Amino acid sequence: MSLGERAAFEGVLTQLEPELAIEIGTAEGASLRRIAAHAKEVHSFDLVAPSLELPDHVTLHPGDSHVLLPELLAQLAADGRNVDFALVDGDHSSDGVQRDIEDLLDSDAVRRTLILIHDVNNEQVRRGVDAVRYRAWRKVAYVELDCVPGYMFKQPSLRHELWGGLGLIVVDDSRPATADPEVLQQRYYPAAPLWAEVRDTVVSREQGDETVPADELTAMNDRVALLERQLAEMEELVLRERHGRNALEQSISWKLTRPLRAAKARARRALA
Repeated sequence: MSLGERAAFEGVLTQLEPELAIEIGTAEGASLRRIAAHAKEVHSFDLVAPSLELPDHVTLHPGDSHVLLPELLAQLAADGRNVDFALVDGDHSSDGVQRDIEDLLDSDAVRRTLILIHDVNNEQVRRGVDAVRYRAWRKVAYVELDCVPGYMFKQPSLRHELWGGLGLIVVDDSRPATADPEVLQQRYYPAAPLWAEVRDTVVSREQGDETVPADELTAMNDRVALLERQLAEMEELVLRERHGRNALEQSISWKLTRPLRAAKARARRALA
């Protein structure tokens, strides 16, 4: 994960403090160690168990998550337990990502759950994420597939590859049946498709493709400029929303504490 993704990831865990967490994709255990620092019980899946020194409340499940995950979820559901947090960062094929997400959403152990999906900016992963029919589950309350936008690599070994990004799924089985069926956020342009267009334009520009007519190159440059403006607008909207939320919280706090301040003032006057 990039530094920004790590900060967002850690922030979610700090706020949530999950009792029970699941990670799909252990790899070298970097994210697993952060989950374990906040959760009381963790189950992590990967094809091969890494050599890690982990605390007793972490259980590694080596093997195919598409087989092992439904088995664990069935047992948790039978025990009446709830998965508070899940990270999907294992099989990066489109079919694999889709299956991992749907296995989670199909489970009765996923009732009040926050799910994060890593690498939603990668085109294979994004195809799988986009293929999930989120509205098919009434308990899915909110989906923001570019909660943290991804990036395009500049370093030579991965040049022009699209990776990173965090998607968010909020599950709440208390969501009323009359709630708005549209759960995908609609305010912002999806960042991953924008990045794909930027990548194609950058590659053409760097290659100096002479087969592309000048007017098409001009149109492509205009498109890049538009995409950059749209990304800037998205960032500005997020900032304004954050400031507005902070102002609202301060206003609510002021109103809630007003009676207490008034009572203290009366007490001081009485004592005087």
